[in-house]
Amino acid sequence: METLTLKERAAHISEAANRLSDELARTGFPEPSFELGLPPPLSNDAPETPALRSKLELLQMVDELRSLLTDPTLQLTSQMRNPALSVHPIIRLGIAENFPPEGTTVQDLASKLHLPESLVGRLLSHSATYHIYHESSPGYFVHTAASRALSENDGMRQYHMVGLEETLPATCKTASALVQDPLSEEPESCGWSIQNDTELSLFKALANMPDRANTFAEAMRWQSTLPGFSHHHLTEVFPWGSSEQQLTVVDVGGGVGQVSQALLDHSPDVKCIVQDYPEVVSRGQDSLPAKYKPRITFQSHDFFKEQPIKGADIYLLRMILHDWSDKYAIKIIQALVPALKPGAKVVINDRVIPAWHQAHYLVEREARDSDMYMLAFQNARERTAQEWSALLKRADGRFQLTRVHQPPRSVLAVVEVTWDG
Repeated sequence: METLTLKERAAHISEAANRLSDELARTGFPEPSFELGLPPPLSNDAPETPALRSKLELLQMVDELRSLLTDPTLQLTSQMRNPALSVHPIIRLGIAENFPPEGTTVQDLASKLHLPESLVGRLLSHSATYHIYHESSPGYFVHTAASRALSENDGMRQYHMVGLEETLPATCKTASALVQDPLSEEPESCGWSIQNDTELSLFKALANMPDRANTFAEAMRWQSTLPGFSHHHLTEVFPWGSSEQQLTVVDVGGGVGQVSQALLDHSPDVKCIVQDYPEVVSRGQDSLPAKYKPRITFQSHDFFKEQPIKGADIYLLRMILHDWSDKYAIKIIQALVPALKPGAKVVINDRVIPAWHQAHYLVEREARDSDMYMLAFQNARERTAQEWSALLKRADGRFQLTRVHQPPRSVLAVVEVTWDG
């Protein structure tokens, strides 16, 4: 691959684009557009012409530029980012084939195909970020910063292994899971379970696979260290505490207490109770630095069961609900209700998929890619702000979505919810 400056690359791209435009004009064909698609000389089965050569040259240069400017952690999973490479469900479920040229509504298309309207909308929204429905082009792995980082960073290597050995095979089976039962909200009704020939959900199955479970856990821990997942995005958004008031925060599913430690670093008056499975709680207690022990305690708790800490000020759910379908996310939220006092806060720290035209389509694409991964892993989902609001109302009408804050460089948003009971 050539070593070029950004300006040199831009100049080469401009030259190729000009040649392509001039050649199309000379032969009397329109330029490609999202409305019209590709003119015949640029289609995959077109004979070799100057226009087709310019097209391929331009695609390669643009792809190199994108690889150059893409964070290595995202580039490593690029093979999973094209829906066609995973036999996208919109093909298997007949959505693409039955999408009329003149357009239609999600409601009408879902009715025609006898599919849930929410599922059809979710799949179409993901595909729309690619501007394609069922075309793809092969890619190649470039030995750049991404591959060097892969060889040098153990956490990144495990993350990539999970991508290749867990995520990619699971996404390839997602359509099969949806064909079997598009209405299911059970975690085992997913591509991962089909790929692994098990009737268990991901988390239950990995409990019997210690090596794979450890790789998966280490990959997730490494991902949580990336700047976009930094705890400071959460602590700096919410007024967790002040010198006039001590706040009690219940960190539900809080692992070994890393987020709670970040909260105390930001607001010393906060008191945190970290809840998780017994074995996780034990590790958290053993590894907790002494300076946090006066204000951080641990408790074994299953978040599907009634919340035992009554009357706390804040109940934090960080990267919990996206692991579950609406059916189970509602159960997790409802388990909090008996413990809530009027005015208590539930803080959800999770992705919020941007609304249409709210962000650049590449930003939305990344969020909807994650949505497809969650669908493949646990029949779970990421959610838009509107979907978060609807989920809370389904759980209990006394939940009020107070604010959704998206820190500029954070992958996760902060969804602030107030209990009006």
